[in-house]
Amino acid sequence: MNAVMTGVHHLKIWVSDLERSRSWYEKVLGLEHHTSFQDEDGVIRGMSFTVPGAAFQIALRENPSLAKALFDADPFALQVTLDGLEAWVARLDGLGVPHSPIIKASAGHALGFVDPDGVQIRLYAPDEGVHAAQVGAEGVYRPDQAADFTPAPGRGRD
Repeated sequence: MNAVMTGVHHLKIWVSDLERSRSWYEKVLGLEHHTSFQDEDGVIRGMSFTVPGAAFQIALRENPSLAKALFDADPFALQVTLDGLEAWVARLDGLGVPHSPIIKASAGHALGFVDPDGVQIRLYAPDEGVHAAQVGAEGVYRPDQAADFTPAPGRGRD
């Protein structure tokens, strides 16, 4: 028997308001409700969602103190194609969601935006050519300019 991992099952994001975050994630990322999780007191404080086109789920768990601790964190990146990034720009613009421009990152192209609790969401399009140019033979990424995925002050953190 090999002790191997075969993929990602789910990503869990702590949120301060489950219903507000559910609405935002369904609208912005197109997530589809899968399961609700009821606590011992009978209150639903967690939900899982399928991610269309992906083989993993995103879970939201209401916990205001942990959500506050995640403010401005960038705990994960969701993989897309380069053409997909352009489509995401149009989608986010259409929804009025502030976002960064598409930038060259360490291993491809990326853009970022924030959820209602200020968690940074990254969309990443891998590109081996960009990776080779950005990282070089020694395998160290040294950006000449720090990537800024944060929308303008006061935007995107409602």
